[in-house]
Amino acid sequence: MRKKIHNLCLGILLLAFCICLLTANLLEESQSDSQKPWQEYSEMEQAIWEDVKYFPVPEFTSDPTLTVSYENSWMAERTYGGKRGHEGTDIMAAKNERGLYPIVSMTDGVVTKKGWLEKGGYRIGIVSPNGVYFYYAHLDSYADIEVGDEVKAGDILGYMGDSGYGPEGTVGQFAVHLHLGIYIYPNGEETSVNPYWILRYIENRKVKCYTKM
Repeated sequence: MRKKIHNLCLGILLLAFCICLLTANLLEESQSDSQKPWQEYSEMEQAIWEDVKYFPVPEFTSDPTLTVSYENSWMAERTYGGKRGHEGTDIMAAKNERGLYPIVSMTDGVVTKKGWLEKGGYRIGIVSPNGVYFYYAHLDSYADIEVGDEVKAGDILGYMGDSGYGPEGTVGQFAVHLHLGIYIYPNGEETSVNPYWILRYIENRKVKCYTKM
């Protein structure tokens, strides 16, 4: 009888040990799975830093008054077309003149979007080598560039304007500026990244502009 009880206790202990071991493995796998999206997000954010080479607005060496300014307005409230967060950074022109400031590609890449959006006006979208989408909006006009074209960092994409917030051709609803959006796609889901710190990082990396490009 004692031997049966002893064997039963050993069996229970062995079963408990197996359950604990299985639970630990499942917990470890669960933690690993939960970390995967964050690891992918972190890797894609790192890809942005690897791809960016130039500030999107050149430096006017012949006229130092033609400067730009920007602040950290990411996710600030916007109301046109419904309340939403501001998915980008607005780079404002010191001289409020559309078509004056050239806009250059911050990265190498491929043109994937071009044309009018009600909120973004005339916009162009570039996908960088690491799959990051750079969105340049409210343009006044485009360079000689089409969807499918390859671009190099520093190539002109168009000129800063004030287009948008209405049907195609609408201008003058706000001051001249460039809206810059940056998007990554962890797990295939579009995710906005704050461009402000990236712009600060490359603020001194500007293409030199001696006359209107």
